[in-house]
Amino acid sequence: MSRACAEAPATHFRLKPETWAIIAEEYKNGAMAKDLGAKWKVSATTIYRYACRDGWTKKSMGDARARAHARMVEEEEAAHRSLNPVGSRALKALFVPAPVDDPDCSDPAALARAAILASGRAMKGRLWSEAKALAGLAESYGRLADRAAAVGMNAYNVPLRVVAEVLDDAGGTVSDRLRIGPHDVYDPDLAVKTLWRERRLKVEDRVIAGQAAGLSEEEAWRRALEQEPPPPGRRKRS
Repeated sequence: MSRACAEAPATHFRLKPETWAIIAEEYKNGAMAKDLGAKWKVSATTIYRYACRDGWTKKSMGDARARAHARMVEEEEAAHRSLNPVGSRALKALFVPAPVDDPDCSDPAALARAAILASGRAMKGRLWSEAKALAGLAESYGRLADRAAAVGMNAYNVPLRVVAEVLDDAGGTVSDRLRIGPHDVYDPDLAVKTLWRERRLKVEDRVIAGQAAGLSEEEAWRRALEQEPPPPGRRKRS
């Protein structure tokens, strides 16, 4: 409060009920009657008279406000504990099934979208550290979603764009990726590459035999591929 306001002499202005409601709220929140009188150009005695008449004394209101504040603090602490469990409570619900009303809580793609949305809101709120952490979380969930989609991919659901690129293979990308490297280097895809190489050699041998029997190159390739057994779990088309 400024010095001019604090030293302003009291007057006997008639204030509206709306103005007295503001004064009452400030008085209930702890303001002194002397300071309020200097601020609103009324006498401290008048403020005391209104306070006694309308029952907004500090003693009666202080206890109610303290109780309300205590309840608010307890609710905030309970909410924090529920979001950040510790000890055995933190491990209790780790492996429970996804709730029926929220099946997306176990979908990495949905979680990635939620993390991106939260990161964008943090950026707009200038919460740089939180936005960076959420962006990293979204990237991790995105990789999990891509990995889950790749696990369930097969020749019947792979995007046609990818199939066209494999069939064209103008730059030899498929051959480069399936090439077997040095045996002293760990390769998690070695089994897949070996199987593909063996099948490819068998098909090429059939093509050579078909061309030697007088077939065209296209017909030889078609018959060679028809003789190839289908993948496990798939029936060969008639």
